[in-house]
Amino acid sequence: MSSVRDASGHFPLHLLVWNNDYRQLEKELRGQNVEAMDPRGRTLLHLAVSLGHLESARVLLRHKADVTKENREGWTVLHEAVSTGDPEMVYTVLQHRDYHNTSMALEGVPELLQKILETPDFYVQMKWEFTSWVPLVSRICPNDVCRIWKSGAKLRVDITLLGFENMSWIRGRRSFIFKGEDNWAELMEVNHDDKVVTTEHFDLSQEMERLTLDLMKPTSREIERRLTSPVINTNLDTKNIAFESSPTVRPNSLEQESEEVSVLCQTLPEETSGEVCVSVNLNENSLWSSASGL
Repeated sequence: MSSVRDASGHFPLHLLVWNNDYRQLEKELRGQNVEAMDPRGRTLLHLAVSLGHLESARVLLRHKADVTKENREGWTVLHEAVSTGDPEMVYTVLQHRDYHNTSMALEGVPELLQKILETPDFYVQMKWEFTSWVPLVSRICPNDVCRIWKSGAKLRVDITLLGFENMSWIRGRRSFIFKGEDNWAELMEVNHDDKVVTTEHFDLSQEMERLTLDLMKPTSREIERRLTSPVINTNLDTKNIAFESSPTVRPNSLEQESEEVSVLCQTLPEETSGEVCVSVNLNENSLWSSASGL
């Protein structure tokens, strides 16, 4: 009884969620912190979803509970929803998460455009790879060379690492070109292998007006895929990672000076190591014209 009294005194909203008293929860939430955590680092929404209390979860989502928040162990609300095995719970959480992510992305585009305009034009080439002395592990260690061009409000990114399937990495040549102005943005995906260009144009003001929760309905296939796939939480421990910078200056093929910065990143465990090499050419503005001539 004492534990119940303690919970009622210190965590009254969590107790309402625990009992799935969603009607009282609706009343008590007004003016309260919807992101309050219990001693185990769970928000109200985390607790409601993990207990499978769909009614309480819907009340919390209506009160703008953060559907992307992680608990102390690094699990998201969607992870907890999948763990319940309830398709309706997964549907509700996934719908609100997609709506939240889309809203944040659209709201962030004007600020992103301004940051791009303020940044000096540049060309960056990044080579990164992970290696291991374990034979089977070394076969699935990823590596790639990423090239980035920036000119004005235009940004181009070239990659060759596309995905992972059947214990092997999928390779291909892709370019992503981003252009934008105050009220619109355009994203082009160039498939160099199939010689196909996909263009998507966004009118930011219209997109924000049209965006509603009803538009973010997950498909039944997406729900089924979530429920039949393992729940995985990936965490990168950065405590034992060290960085070393070794800048060098040398003339490039255009007889201009460019600065190359190599960064070595290595973890302490012997079985795994990683290396990231970054080449930054500050005087490569002329490369944009050749890069954009697809």
